[in-house]
Amino acid sequence: MAASLKNTNKEIIDISLEQLNHFAGNMLQVRNADAELLLVMSSQAYHSFTTSQVDALQKYNRIIHSSLNTIETAGGGSARCMMAEVFLERR
Repeated sequence: MAASLKNTNKEIIDISLEQLNHFAGNMLQVRNADAELLLVMSSQAYHSFTTSQVDALQKYNRIIHSSLNTIETAGGGSARCMMAEVFLERR
């Protein structure tokens, strides 16, 4: 899988199992009305990243994070689980 991702010229940012357990793999890139790319994640995920990982992510999008403790504790999900992706054309 990593090889197929590398063929798309995407940068792979490895995360540890501990970061995964802090929802670092549960985020979603979105585009706002001004076409700005945003990476949405929980504060728990954000604070689990190293400075170099945050720098790498910020090369591609602005990071938005917020406390999602209730969802992460009671629901077992995080930011990506709370958001819906819509691929419809604008009318």
